[in-house]
Amino acid sequence: MSAGTGGTMRCVAATDGRVELVTRARPTLATNRSDAVAHETVLVRPTIALLSPFEREVARGVGAEAGGGRVIGTSCVGIVEDATHAGGLIARGTRVVVQPVFACGRCERCRGGLAMHCAMRTILGFDDAAGALSELIAVPAAACTPVNKELDDERAVFAVVLARALEAVRRGGVDKTTFASVLGDDVLAVLATLVAVEENQFARLVATSEATLRVGEQFGIRHRALAETGRRGDQELVIDTTGSAETIAAASRMVRPRGHVVVAGISARAPIAVDLSQIALDEIEIHGSGFGPLGGAIERLTRRAIDPSPLISRRIALADAAKGMAMLGEAGVFTVLVQVTR
Repeated sequence: MSAGTGGTMRCVAATDGRVELVTRARPTLATNRSDAVAHETVLVRPTIALLSPFEREVARGVGAEAGGGRVIGTSCVGIVEDATHAGGLIARGTRVVVQPVFACGRCERCRGGLAMHCAMRTILGFDDAAGALSELIAVPAAACTPVNKELDDERAVFAVVLARALEAVRRGGVDKTTFASVLGDDVLAVLATLVAVEENQFARLVATSEATLRVGEQFGIRHRALAETGRRGDQELVIDTTGSAETIAAASRMVRPRGHVVVAGISARAPIAVDLSQIALDEIEIHGSGFGPLGGAIERLTRRAIDPSPLISRRIALADAAKGMAMLGEAGVFTVLVQVTR
């Protein structure tokens, strides 16, 4: 059955921490268009999607109402199946990476350069009806970035998480003189360190897992175990990619007075209790960092300035996505690639 003509499709849904393969109605352009959103809509058939710690936290319930079920997946490469209502923005058959933050393009925030914080934004696989782990998704045409033939699917699918890393480093303001550390054991931590090293060769990865430290060595970046960092409080910037009470507290101990902590990690572990006394007494500035534009990420991936291939830990089929989610809890598993369709 062709895309958009009705029928059902397979997708991966998370409800109250349980992840399972389900069958849902296929989206159509007619039922997914909204007067509240000023975008033309297209149908995209994801070919490959990425399971990362972000999906794990979404499955655990971050950002969801109790009992709510969501089709997960924020990162995918796919083929435009139906561009009937694309308004000429993109053609059928185009291979694309999807920007997961859908902005209206017309509100005050969008007009002011804050499209990632659009007042009517929807995030794919976070609070949208269907995420990237679906055989077909309806997305704004403006969210589709064409991928050239020099960039293969397995690198292109990292564009979203690399864009998050770029945004975290931008928010931190890393330059050639900044004493900067990235704290975390996930794919975002490794990529953020690689981005930071572009600006400052002495930027380092601080991790708790031996597997993460080995990956740091593989990439040729400075790395150190958190237990060995001491309590000197000499860093000007620490980027935390976990977002837990423990890591935010550790990041706050690592920075100097009037230093900066960027919280780029998203965690479902709540409520989070952090002792704010040191933050107040040392006048530490804490910044949040979320998603970022894909242009810079795709450019780096295309010219192989950053090659995420060593961070591919497993490859699975869509039917095994629940098992893939469990794999993310294993030491040394950074991402799981999911073959959604062919």
